[in-house]
Amino acid sequence: MKTYFTMNKFSLITLLLVGLICEAQTTITNRWTSDKIGLQNGTPYCASTASDKWVVEQAEPGYVRLKNSTTGTYLHTENGGKLEAGTIQPGWWSAQWKLVPIDGYTHIINRWTNNHLHNESGKLECGKLGAPGWWSAQWTMNAPATYSNPNQAGNIVAEPTADDPRKRLRLTPLSKDQSATIQGSNQACEFNMRVNGFLYAYTLSPSQKLVHLTTEGSIAKAGVQAYNQQDMRGYFLEKLEVTIEPTTGSEHVYRDVDSPPTDTNTGSRTITTSISGTGGVSKDGPSAGVELGGSDSWSQNINGFKYLNNSSGKKLYHVVELASTSVGPYTKYQDLVDMSFTGSFSGTPLGTLPEQATNTMPFLAQGVWQTYNGDFTGKVTFKINYKMHLRYVEKTNHFFTVDTKSITSNMEMSEYITVDFGSIK
Repeated sequence: MKTYFTMNKFSLITLLLVGLICEAQTTITNRWTSDKIGLQNGTPYCASTASDKWVVEQAEPGYVRLKNSTTGTYLHTENGGKLEAGTIQPGWWSAQWKLVPIDGYTHIINRWTNNHLHNESGKLECGKLGAPGWWSAQWTMNAPATYSNPNQAGNIVAEPTADDPRKRLRLTPLSKDQSATIQGSNQACEFNMRVNGFLYAYTLSPSQKLVHLTTEGSIAKAGVQAYNQQDMRGYFLEKLEVTIEPTTGSEHVYRDVDSPPTDTNTGSRTITTSISGTGGVSKDGPSAGVELGGSDSWSQNINGFKYLNNSSGKKLYHVVELASTSVGPYTKYQDLVDMSFTGSFSGTPLGTLPEQATNTMPFLAQGVWQTYNGDFTGKVTFKINYKMHLRYVEKTNHFFTVDTKSITSNMEMSEYITVDFGSIK
């Protein structure tokens, strides 16, 4: 994609001067993985170790260029839409980007291809979105105050209007990773904890405050099984738990609503986690019927597991349990033995497991906690706890019977988020 307009010397000098005035250096950090955009041997990539700074240059109205502060090269899609970095011509649309606010973050959209920067497949690329809410296509640009970026963490991202009497403050996202090797094996499992939140204040009388916390983007991985034979299976994910509950200051809030609801269907299906238009419905507060907005709805595929919403009181408590294998329903580890007619002639092998029992399982929970008093200005600390129950099963075949034995191993991760209700009014 070559030049769409021509420039005389005066126009070029003017554009360069504007670029110098508006320049601001920023890191570009992914919402989903917390990786940063950098250059490796001149090629754009995304990694937690990247430390590159990018200069945001004003291009044509509504667009910017992204220049690497060290190499002076620009991100562009000139060659067939592929993301590259290099020297450019001033009029290339392929080197111009639109920064679009999204849920307190930024979509970075190429002007020529209309594609988004994302790392959904694990690598940095410019392509179409598979779903509107992809966190992999949302970025934080930490620029100094001289650059007018509307997506800084901690800024008010919505002001009240006549139609929507709320003020919305984005909380600092929580992003933690943890991995461990199961004792006595070489199997590595991991958690990727992502927690995002918004604090709301409604300006109607009486005033009301609430906090919305979501685990979208969090995953658990049991890892490649240490034992995957007909007579041994393990370790595999048998149960996954997520708990969110207020601890310090809990007397000032109550759990208003959470999602998704219980789903005992064990076939392959999509579970949608949605909280929309429900914040405050359980009380006669001004927030009743007002959509929360932001990332209040997303979907994930689940296969072979059932989803249980066991929340009570102020505590959000959701459980994902293995419920189906290749040999039938699963409620206990002995159910893994194939006792069918075919299985008996094959040495009663152990059944195979659904992919998410050994691969990536998402955390789907989100909840809303509301204050009893809209004038409350104190702090409430929430504890977020993830727990993965892993199991190993071994069977010994006798002439007419089968013996089974099992070993369990758990992995747990906890973090805390303190919400300052006094930061919003």
